[in-house]
Amino acid sequence: MIARATPTLPARPAAPGTPSLVGNKRAQGHRFYLTGGRVLEGDLHRSPGSRLADHLSTLKGFISVTNARCLQSGHPFGYIVLNQDAVLFIEELAVTADTAAATAASAYTAGV
Repeated sequence: MIARATPTLPARPAAPGTPSLVGNKRAQGHRFYLTGGRVLEGDLHRSPGSRLADHLSTLKGFISVTNARCLQSGHPFGYIVLNQDAVLFIEELAVTADTAAATAASAYTAGV
């Protein structure tokens, strides 16, 4: 039997979420009104300048929310996933100049 070197496999393409995709979406505050009467406030990450309806149409039935907080109980959630069927409507919170400046500063310090 002759020993042969095993062929090397080609490098795999970059997976989603790699540094080339970082910074494509920005956190924006939203208020989520749920079917059970709860109201949550949190950040929805979407592309700058995109409409909320366009973003929601690309999702597959679930909405990822970061830095969420239940308004009734005050309980914080670092990350939560909402079923779109449980959401009555979503209110887009206004972005103030202070919030925009803080977001830009945090993106700069994060190296984005």
